Amino acid sequence: MIQYIIGGILVAGGVLLGLLVPRKIKNKNIEIKFMQTTPITELKGILTDNAAAGLDNYRHFVELKGSAGAQPPLKAPYSSRDVAYFSADIYQVYEELETSSDSKDVKKTQLVKRESHITNQKSSSLVTINDAKSGEKVYFDITQSNLQLDTVKTLDKFEPVEKMKQYSFFNGISYSPMGARTMGFRMVENTIPVGQALYAMGDAWLEDAKIYMGKPIDSKKPFILSVRNESDIVSSSKSGATAALVFGILLALAGILIMIFVR
Repeated sequence: MIQYIIGGILVAGGVLLGLLVPRKIKNKNIEIKFMQTTPITELKGILTDNAAAGLDNYRHFVELKGSAGAQPPLKAPYSSRDVAYFSADIYQVYEELETSSDSKDVKKTQLVKRESHITNQKSSSLVTINDAKSGEKVYFDITQSNLQLDTVKTLDKFEPVEKMKQYSFFNGISYSPMGARTMGFRMVENTIPVGQALYAMGDAWLEDAKIYMGKPIDSKKPFILSVRNESDIVSSSKSGATAALVFGILLALAGILIMIFVR
């Protein structure tokens, strides 16, 4: 009986994954393809006119393009780059003894390099989307949930243990010995550099004469801040939809096989 319960759960999960996820991605791609970009100056006019008409809480779903800025200005913690946003990680790189057996059951021991994540820090300051022509800015809240955030990997650097002492930030990081020996540490930064071209979709509203942008009230609408353009976003989403469909089919087949053959 248990095999039918497990198999049924897998089949149901596979069907839902294979149908719902690709459909959701398809709807998002349609929105991206057919939505027209609104200049920031035009957006300000729309929001100002609605505020003047008494619609103080008016929100406008919009697609924007501009260059990245930070409010206040930021420095990436490891590279000291000027950035509008950063997500920085440190990994402990170590060697570990691993024993394996070949086809003749002969055991072999070798050192294998592994990594363990130690720490992550992210900025939470507002990102600004700047219009170069008018100087107008839109303040984007990057901390809200369900945001599709695409960044640039601007640092991926390994340093041996003895060289980490040159970084002042490392003095405040604690770690434990792992494996046979710790070789060093890998620093990774994913950022939005200042001046980076940005693509954004979300709700915009006026607050204290400033334009803010955040998660749409309509949960079916896309919520995006990306260093990529529309074509790249749509192409990546299509790959995700295909992967979800394939995995959904495999999950459903696994459920059917369990119900047929497991006793």
